[in-house]
Amino acid sequence: MSPGPAPSTHDGTASAAAGLAVAELSVLIVNYNSWRECAHAVATLRENGPTRPDGTPMPFECIVVDNLSPYRDPGLIAQVEHELGLLARQLGDPLAGKLVMHGENGGYSKGMNVALTHARGRWILVSNPDVLFLPGTITRLQRHLERDPRAGCVVPKGYWDPECSGRLPPNTLPTLRELWWTTLAAFFPRVSHRYARKLARKWVQVWNATEPIELPMMSGCMFLIERAFFERIGRFDERYPLYYEDTDLSLKIQQAGRAVVQVPDAHLVHFVNRSGMSDLETMWKRHATSRGLYFRKWYGRLGSLALRFADAVLQAKWLQRFRKFEFATPLVDLGATDQPPVLDLGRDCERFLVLMSLDARFYLAAGMIGSGRTWSPSAVGFSHFVNATFYFAVYDLSGGRFKRIGSFKYHCLSHLGTSVAPKAGGPA
Repeated sequence: MSPGPAPSTHDGTASAAAGLAVAELSVLIVNYNSWRECAHAVATLRENGPTRPDGTPMPFECIVVDNLSPYRDPGLIAQVEHELGLLARQLGDPLAGKLVMHGENGGYSKGMNVALTHARGRWILVSNPDVLFLPGTITRLQRHLERDPRAGCVVPKGYWDPECSGRLPPNTLPTLRELWWTTLAAFFPRVSHRYARKLARKWVQVWNATEPIELPMMSGCMFLIERAFFERIGRFDERYPLYYEDTDLSLKIQQAGRAVVQVPDAHLVHFVNRSGMSDLETMWKRHATSRGLYFRKWYGRLGSLALRFADAVLQAKWLQRFRKFEFATPLVDLGATDQPPVLDLGRDCERFLVLMSLDARFYLAAGMIGSGRTWSPSAVGFSHFVNATFYFAVYDLSGGRFKRIGSFKYHCLSHLGTSVAPKAGGPA
C-alpha cells in the first residue's frame, strides 16, 4: 500500500466530497522492526473499532509510519499492508488504512508527528505497534474523554499478557527528588528497598482502582486525545528521539490545566519494548539523549547539573566499591530452564502480590495478584516470556499487610514460546 499524499485538510473535506464516511478517529502507530506485531495489532483493531454513543460504528482510520526500519522484509511489509487494506475495505474508505514508509528515523516523536499530518480525525489515538486492541477499549476511552472536561488525555489499564492477569506498572514521573533517591539507593540497600516498596504500593493503588483516576504521567503505549488540544499544546516535541516524549507531553497537558486520566474498564495488552529489543545500542543512546533533554527543559540549569552529578557519582570508578546491592529477603535461584518458573512462597497467603522485573531493584515491574502458597504463569502467559533473566519479589497482602516474603531469580530458556539454547558463558 503506497503512502499517498497527506489530506489537504484535517476536517475530512476530501473524503466527504468523495461520498465516503469521514474518519472521526485516527489511530496512529509508529513502527520500527515490529512488522509482525504491527500486523497483529491492526488485525485486532479491525475487530474492535470504536462506536458512537448510540452504539453505531464510528468511522476511523489507521496510519502506520515506518521509521526506516533496518529490517524491511517485503513479506513482513506485505502483512501490514494486507491488514490495512482489509481495514480500508471493511470501513468502505480507501484512505482508512495507510502505510507511510518514512525516509528517515528521526525518532518516535517525529514519526508520530508525521503520522498526524496524514490523519483526518478529530480524535487521535496514539498507539505502539506491539499491542492488542481489546473489545470496548477505544469506545470506553472515547466516552470518558467526551464527558470529562478535566481530562486532557485518557489511558487504559495495561497488561503484559492476553489473559490480562499481569498488570503493567504506571510510569513514575521523573523528578529531581526521584533522581536523588535512586542515586542514593545505589549505595544504601535500605533506601533502595524503601523506594521499591513505595513504588509497589502506588502501583497497587492504580491497579485496584475501579473509578477513573488522575495519573502523574501517561504511558505512551496508548492514549486518546482530542486533536485540537494536542496541536494547541505543541504535539510531540521532536527533540526527543526515544523515550521521555510521553513524560514531556504529560507535563504539557498539566501545564494547560488538564489531567492524564486512567479509565479503569478500558484494558490494553502491551508486549513491552519489542521494538527497542531489536536494537539495544540505539535504544540506550537515544534514551540518554532524551533523558538529558527532559531534565534540561523542565528543570533548567539545576536539572542539567543534577543529572550530570548523579551520572558522575554512579559511574565514578573510585566510588564503585561503595555501591551495595542486597535483596530485601534471601534470594532463591530457580536456575535456567525452558519450563515456567514456580515460586514457592513458604506459606499460605490469603492474598499475595508477585512483582516480575528484569531489574533486580524492582523500580519497574509487572504485578500479579494471587492466593495460596505458590505462583506460576499460565501456559498462555509463559508463551510471552522472552529469553532473559527475570527477578520476582513477593508481598503478602493478607489482612491488609504489605510484607515482602520472597525474592526469586529465574533465567528463561524460552523465547516467545520457543526453547533456546543457553548462551556460552551464560547461566547454566
